[in-house]
Amino acid sequence: MNSLRAVGVDLAGSESRATGYCLLEVDMRAETQILFKDSEIIQHVQRDLPDIVCVDAPLALPKGRCCLRDDCSCRGRGHLREGDKTLLQMVIKFFPLTLGPMSKLTMRGIRLKK
Repeated sequence: MNSLRAVGVDLAGSESRATGYCLLEVDMRAETQILFKDSEIIQHVQRDLPDIVCVDAPLALPKGRCCLRDDCSCRGRGHLREGDKTLLQMVIKFFPLTLGPMSKLTMRGIRLKK
C-alpha cells in the first residue's frame, strides 16, 4: 500500500480563532486537531511530513499587487486573480480576497505558504 499522507488546513483569519487541522492517511484514517498559532500549524506539518498540504485560504495576490492595503499604489492594479476571473465566467460565487475579513485570511495564508 502506498504511504501517501495529506494534510488539510481550514485556516482562520487570525491566530485568536480556531484553525482546523486534519492528517489523512492512505487507509483513510484521519487525525483532527484544533490549532491557533501559525507556529503550531508549521510544527504539525513538519512533524507529520505530508506529501501534500491543502489550505482552505487564498495563497496568492492578484497579479500586480504587492499587498492588500487600501493606501498602497498597487490597489489600482486589480482585485481578481486569474482563477477568480474563471469562476466569474462560470457564474460560481466566491468571496473576493480583497473583501474585509478575506484580506486578513489571505495575508495569513501567504505568510504560512512561505
